[in-house]
Amino acid sequence: DSWEAWADDFKPLAARPFAWQPVWVGYDPSFTGDTAALVVIAPPKVPGGKFRLLHRQQFRGADFEAQAEYIRSITLQYNVTFMGIDTTGLGQGVYQNVIKFYPQAKAYHYDLALKARLVLKAKQVISKGRLEMDADCTDVAAAFMAIKKVLTPSQRHVTYQSGRSDDIGHADLAWAVMHALDNESLAGDVHGGNSSVEFSE
Repeated sequence: DSWEAWADDFKPLAARPFAWQPVWVGYDPSFTGDTAALVVIAPPKVPGGKFRLLHRQQFRGADFEAQAEYIRSITLQYNVTFMGIDTTGLGQGVYQNVIKFYPQAKAYHYDLALKARLVLKAKQVISKGRLEMDADCTDVAAAFMAIKKVLTPSQRHVTYQSGRSDDIGHADLAWAVMHALDNESLAGDVHGGNSSVEFSE
């Protein structure tokens, strides 16, 4: 249980659960009938160290202003040093509201190269056992496993997509995690300075 394993520096019920230690936030927007997701991840304390999934939240039916307000509350509880937001669809509305209070938020607008990079980084981290999460985060594992490699309609390129279901939405939790992990490059550097799951083929 993460509450016990991380008890030295993570107090989930405290006003500031992770004190003033840095965290990275990832957000994936909702589409029609889907859920949106937000995750809070503690980056490694040393190069090559482990990431920890401290908090996850899914939204169903909340408008973009309400979702942005929830994100604002996270910035008041945690020392957020990076935030990645998918600006596709409703995500643009969330992003425009978020940058009013967190102007350094990074916008992601998906294309084939970006999807490939995000998935490659997640595979790199997960395959090395560098992503820790609570045992009850089965929804996160299911979201990752829902992402599949497919050919584009032209049959010329490979991309990644996820089916939609009531349980996992469009794998929004996985994409939110990937937005946060992306602050560490494939070479292991942090941009700007300072469990076991697998993908289905």
